[in-house]
Amino acid sequence: MPSDPKGHIPPCGTPALKRREFVRLLAIAGAIITFGQGEKNAVSTAAANTADEEAGYGVSAEAFNRARHRAIALIAKMTLPERVAQLGVNTPAIKRLGVKPYHFFQQALHGLCKKGPVTSFPCTLALANTWNTELFDRIYTAVSDESRAWYGKHGGGLIMRSPPVVNMARDPRWGRMEETLGEDPCLTGTLAVHAIKAMQGNNKNYLKTAATAKHFLCYNTEDDRMTADASVDPRSFWEYHTRAFRACVEEGHVFSIMTTYNELNGLPTTANRATLTGILRDRWGFRGFVTSDYYAVTQIVKGHHFVPNMTEAVAISLEAGCDHGAGPEYQKYLLKALHLELVTETDINRALARVLTVRFLLGEFDPPESVPYTTISPSVLNSPAHQKLAVEAARQSIVLLKNEHHFLPWNIKKIKSLAVIGPMADVCHLGGYSGQPDVRISPYRGILEKWGYGSGGGPSVEYLWSSRHGDLWVAPGCTVSGPPSPDLIRGAVDAARRADHVILVCGSDQAVDREGHDRRDITLPGAQHDLIKAVFKANANTVLVLSTNTSQAVVWEQEHLPAIICAQFAGQAQGTAIADVIFGHYNPGGKLASTWYASIKQLPPFHDYSIIPNGGKQPLKEGQDLGRTYMYFKDNPLYPFGFGLSYTTFAYSQLKHNRMSLVPGSKITLHATITNTGKVAGDEIIQCYIQAPPSPVIRPIKQLVGFTRISLKPGESRQVRFVIHHEDRALHYWDVKQWKFVIQSGTVKVLIGASSSDIRLRGKFDLQS
Repeated sequence: MPSDPKGHIPPCGTPALKRREFVRLLAIAGAIITFGQGEKNAVSTAAANTADEEAGYGVSAEAFNRARHRAIALIAKMTLPERVAQLGVNTPAIKRLGVKPYHFFQQALHGLCKKGPVTSFPCTLALANTWNTELFDRIYTAVSDESRAWYGKHGGGLIMRSPPVVNMARDPRWGRMEETLGEDPCLTGTLAVHAIKAMQGNNKNYLKTAATAKHFLCYNTEDDRMTADASVDPRSFWEYHTRAFRACVEEGHVFSIMTTYNELNGLPTTANRATLTGILRDRWGFRGFVTSDYYAVTQIVKGHHFVPNMTEAVAISLEAGCDHGAGPEYQKYLLKALHLELVTETDINRALARVLTVRFLLGEFDPPESVPYTTISPSVLNSPAHQKLAVEAARQSIVLLKNEHHFLPWNIKKIKSLAVIGPMADVCHLGGYSGQPDVRISPYRGILEKWGYGSGGGPSVEYLWSSRHGDLWVAPGCTVSGPPSPDLIRGAVDAARRADHVILVCGSDQAVDREGHDRRDITLPGAQHDLIKAVFKANANTVLVLSTNTSQAVVWEQEHLPAIICAQFAGQAQGTAIADVIFGHYNPGGKLASTWYASIKQLPPFHDYSIIPNGGKQPLKEGQDLGRTYMYFKDNPLYPFGFGLSYTTFAYSQLKHNRMSLVPGSKITLHATITNTGKVAGDEIIQCYIQAPPSPVIRPIKQLVGFTRISLKPGESRQVRFVIHHEDRALHYWDVKQWKFVIQSGTVKVLIGASSSDIRLRGKFDLQS
């Protein structure tokens, strides 16, 4: 083994076979030192698959094996150059074998990424704020319908490189936080599984599309993502960073996994056999194919300097279990690697069989009439039904952060004049990996429609406009991230003074943070805080709408303004949904999928991937108590995980257990009654947390184990149900001495509430290991 702590391989001229074995053993040993061998599945993969088939869902084992055998038979007819050519992002036709050209770079993170007509739903972090699995089913059924319809009309491919993104939103400075499903592994894993199943369909013989869970593994940095090394302690790795991916494989049966650019504890993830083969396949039973991120194989050489040349980079990636290169690397260098005996023909055949099996399951090689999804018509593309669903999704994603003295909703008939101010007011920002839909309703346009102008356009932001309701002023006030402009702020203040009410729309866009660029701070960028203070001073009847892609530290605003609404990039219908909430046509019920911190001073260093204070080591020294997420964060956040207000109120009562002891192989069922005690109908998201028994290691303050969203009329009551299994990962912790998950026997506290910090009902049960 080399003495270099990062495990870099010296550019020496060792014999090919010895070098190949050396690289393989290095990858295995390096990961085992950090992560151990893991633990056997509580339920075997075969049993999990059988359970899923008995429930009548997904591709059957028979269909999978049939597709695999057909793939192997097709490969046998190919020459070696033809096989290698099929392992890139753009693959050529093999006419004599009936293989068509294929493009692997399709995206559908929250809608098909094409230029209209397509439907763009809220960004995935906003969708996570809905906490609604049934809504996820409908949204991603619509997305997969549109993907199939587009493919049938234009061709391309059906292997989607998103959804879902299941990297954890551990730090709000990360540039791609908007693509995640929040900071909690239970919420993320549950929603991701629903997205995967809706994307892949429920036919026994064919996939509707193939979903890709990404980015595997421990990826949370942009500025240095090509060179970064994610240093992760074993407990954070097993208890936090891997949990949602495991759900995607074992419960969602995802057919594609994408690697990352970064290293994981000194090893590039694209060349890490312990994770790509040991964990994904041997432990979790993954049966799809692994693809690299775009040009990630190249970064093994250029970014990480892990091996000296591209030939060795493709060799160690293929051998580790990366079956497909999202770029031309495999196509360019695999034959040379084969010639140098760095890979074998068996390695190439195995990888290609995994890729082609998925293409066979998509029906590419079968008559269209035998594939049920080929009948999906192009008429579904941004259809009226999908547009209606986009409005519903946007509404459900909105979170009411403050509503002092019932400041909202406003009765539009009583407002004589209104000012719409802010740099995000006339922008319908969709976020990263978005299509270009024909329908895009900005907050300003949505307010215009409700104000009485209708949906046929309207004046630009420079105009004063009058309707049957009164006067409407619009002024940007400042740019998103630029320096203050006295003229712009003066114009906004003048508009605010002349108006009865003000809607102030602020936030951030992808000039602030995005793929390839992290934030340095979590406050509103540019002069927006100055604008808010000036406008509020001119008119106290001001509501702040945060049209943003991530959390914002609006500390002064929370203290002074009467109402704040969070509308995180809510898709093509965001303006309609925002207006509906402000004017009382919809009662907001969304809740935050991530903690909103008051300052970066509350956060550990950005590149610290441990969510547990001091990596879980005790005792803690001074300054080592900055845990991440609601599970370990002990300070007071600006807004806690799971937080969100409503125009009505809810009472929680009658917590009941079906048993008081949880033993191996058993489960506990909990029931609680929720009552709408207010005067309007509304949605409530009920969250079930547990607090583990006292343990010899630092355990979470609380941890989510279940959630449900319900709609209640005034005075209506409903019983909700949660089931906690003995195998639930929240009950286990990773024992670094035994290298496996263990349970600490003792009393488990049950906490049911409206957020992670608003617990309404408490119970307990006895846990036996």
